[in-house]
Amino acid sequence: MITFGLQMSALRSAVAVFALAIAGVAAADGLGAVVADFATARAQFEAGRAGSADATGRAQQLFSQLLSKDSANPLYLAYFGSTYALQARDSRAPWTRIKLINQGNSILDRALDLLDHTPASKAVAARSGAGQAELETRLVVMATFIALPDTLFHRRAAAKREYQLAVSSPAFAAASPDLRGHLEYEGALIARDEGDLAAERAALQRTLALKPTSVDLAEVRARLAELH
Repeated sequence: MITFGLQMSALRSAVAVFALAIAGVAAADGLGAVVADFATARAQFEAGRAGSADATGRAQQLFSQLLSKDSANPLYLAYFGSTYALQARDSRAPWTRIKLINQGNSILDRALDLLDHTPASKAVAARSGAGQAELETRLVVMATFIALPDTLFHRRAAAKREYQLAVSSPAFAAASPDLRGHLEYEGALIARDEGDLAAERAALQRTLALKPTSVDLAEVRARLAELH
């Protein structure tokens, strides 16, 4: 039997407190009075990330609805694809986990394709808050990829690529300290997975300097103490 554990600590706060100006759409079948807008969908995702399988299912529905109105939105695709990783975390059958992760990875790859290639990238650039949306998309993708066992899914290199693209983006300097700090934190996780302790230490120090509220800074300090 194939067994593995999703390292979901890499995702535990990857989607916290990023304020984007994205319009909502009305809720549809089976969701009652819940408004299927981005903020609601992301809140459900967070609840799913915290352990609620029901919330993960709701997040997947909400992001699917958002995509039905805006299918070329990379940020929606990134969150939608990541819900499959959360479902895999909650699945007991290894083959089901693998299937779900592969489904999600395919969606995440589509999100990145929309960011990185024209003409879709032109449409992305025209959006309100496009710079931060780009960074958040890369954050969600890299946090999902680095949480996967590299021996099975081989996504570490892709996670590192997204980190490098994010921190080298013109939008990075103008982003909030919380977003920049969380990107640096994910960079530290990538470096740790690679066994590059010097790069991990440097990224953690940058994280600590930025003081992102979406990262457990006590954990960052503890890890830095281990590395000294």
